[in-house]
Amino acid sequence: MQNPLPHHPNLDCWLYASHCALPSAWAPKAVEDIVAKSIQRNASLEVTGALLFNGTRFVQFLEGPANGVAAIRQSILADSRHRNVTTFMTEQQSCRIFSNWSLAYAGPSVFISDKIENMVRNIPSASSEIIDMLRSFVF
Repeated sequence: MQNPLPHHPNLDCWLYASHCALPSAWAPKAVEDIVAKSIQRNASLEVTGALLFNGTRFVQFLEGPANGVAAIRQSILADSRHRNVTTFMTEQQSCRIFSNWSLAYAGPSVFISDKIENMVRNIPSASSEIIDMLRSFVF
């Protein structure tokens, strides 16, 4: 947890899912490294959010200034550890959902794997359900 960030009148948000392109034996350690680096990078860009990883798929919600979210999005889209990046939502909002977290992550969440897969298949109605699930893991 970190100190809350300043209020931004318009925050860009991005919610996506992707497949992990790493061998399953390497993935847990690699995700720990990704999280450690992302916490620092997100804080420097004033981006907050949350990440779930079920062993094969990433689901992440990011919010912050447009340039910060865009930089992270571009990095993820170019990252060879992600395949089949699916955007659920891109929009603007006026207040943060994860204001105290540069990146909330509770560790691998294998037990929600089926729920994530079902939500990914139902993209148009899944955004609020995914955000609610992310919130339940960090609050």
